[in-house]
Amino acid sequence: MRTLTWERGMACLGPAAVAIGVFDGVHLGHQALIRDTVERARAADVAAVVVTFDRDPDRVVSPETAAPQLLDLDDKLALIAEQGASAILLVPFDVEVAAMTPERFVREILLVAVRPILAAVGFDFRFGRYAAGDVATLTSLGSANSFRVIAHDLVTADGLPVTSTRVRGMVASGDVARAAQLLGRPHRLRGRVVRGRGLGTHLGVPTANLAVHHESAVPGDGVYAAFATVDGMRYPAAVSLGVPPTFPEAPAAIEAHLIGAATDFTGKAMLLEFIERLRGQRAFSSKDELTAAINRDIEAIRRLLG
Repeated sequence: MRTLTWERGMACLGPAAVAIGVFDGVHLGHQALIRDTVERARAADVAAVVVTFDRDPDRVVSPETAAPQLLDLDDKLALIAEQGASAILLVPFDVEVAAMTPERFVREILLVAVRPILAAVGFDFRFGRYAAGDVATLTSLGSANSFRVIAHDLVTADGLPVTSTRVRGMVASGDVARAAQLLGRPHRLRGRVVRGRGLGTHLGVPTANLAVHHESAVPGDGVYAAFATVDGMRYPAAVSLGVPPTFPEAPAAIEAHLIGAATDFTGKAMLLEFIERLRGQRAFSSKDELTAAINRDIEAIRRLLG
């Protein structure tokens, strides 16, 4: 599986079945669309190519209203690769690409990079300047350029469509367990460990304080059971998100106590995978009461995660 970045004058990848989308989250619906494209490509003996973007287009087009991102770019590409495509074509989404009409997008990007026999998209797919293009537009352009278009219906779960927007809502409310069902894996955050207030160490429960990209979809405030991966080791973790009410003057933080780890991870890259929300944040009347609550959380997480 290759990942190539689109550029003018690039070598054509040849005949291909193409899946096109932003694919933030690579949730169950995205997975179904990509896997179907892979199967159709195999049946036609052509490459299966996923066309996606290096950022959410809204970050360029309407940054003030752009949604938090469920995945960073590296994780998105890795999860797409797991679906079996031959190649990923990564399109740098900048002001030039944002200004392309649907016709220019097909002519200057899609038809330059591949010779599509089919293009698979979601039924609500939009593309081109001002999102002027839709499935009907793409179908017309496909007819003119000898490829057909397959519009996939949304996958449903619990009677509702699986969408990135729905997953973001679950994450924001702290319902990471249900979000995992729609993602087909735990919601994850990736960042770097930075020095914190040292309060956890003072309480006998040292924490790694994670700094993440400001666009990341951070779960709602509360205490979570999670897995933390750092330096190739995976630990069960108790994670506190937000401002602890006992210390209202403290800044909001992502603080993870890695159960069984005795190392200072400051400066290290860390991945958090959220399994379940245990409780909301609440104020405690004393240090002893807070420490006892933290220890109860840790024991609950030991039982939950083994």
